[in-house]
Amino acid sequence: MYRYTKKKNHRKVVAISALSLVLAIAVATTTYFFTQDQAGEDDIPVSTDHVSIPVISLPMQEELAKRPYHVEASIVLDFYGERESEVPNMTKFEGTYRANQGIDYACDDTEFDVLAIFSGEVIDVKEDPLFGHSCTIKSGELTITYQSLKDMRLTVGSEIKQGEAISLASANIYNKELGNHVHIVVEKNGIPIDPESIYGKSLAELK
Repeated sequence: MYRYTKKKNHRKVVAISALSLVLAIAVATTTYFFTQDQAGEDDIPVSTDHVSIPVISLPMQEELAKRPYHVEASIVLDFYGERESEVPNMTKFEGTYRANQGIDYACDDTEFDVLAIFSGEVIDVKEDPLFGHSCTIKSGELTITYQSLKDMRLTVGSEIKQGEAISLASANIYNKELGNHVHIVVEKNGIPIDPESIYGKSLAELK
């Protein structure tokens, strides 16, 4: 009795085996690189001590002129100029009227801190029999004189920062009727300008 045996197709078997091998290699390679990527993400160091971080220097912000007081002061004698004002701008002393070349601020006849409008260098200090103690500070092309001060805490050559107290507002003989007040004179290249025109502006804007 004869038995029938089906012959195998060897070429087909070889092709399938080769394809399976290629797929296995591809899967293994993909798995390896994926694992390496994951490991690389997990290995990121928490500390940045060894990392050089660039430092960016920000430009210094320009000062803007601030008022010479932090109280609710008001103008009691205005600057003599083109600006309209309901406040007198001339002083009568010994029967003579004189134009006011600055501005006088007062706060209910109280002594209040007189503050530096700008940072600068003290170039003059003195005690005048009529105007009381005074201090002149140079800031760029501006010179600002503070008069009718109670005492003098600064000396020539001192540096002062914007907003720092110069002294206290006080009374003087020249404007006796004003009581405690501060007289501010702002000059640009020797010419008096209205102090009210400088507040909120930088020195560059006032050139």
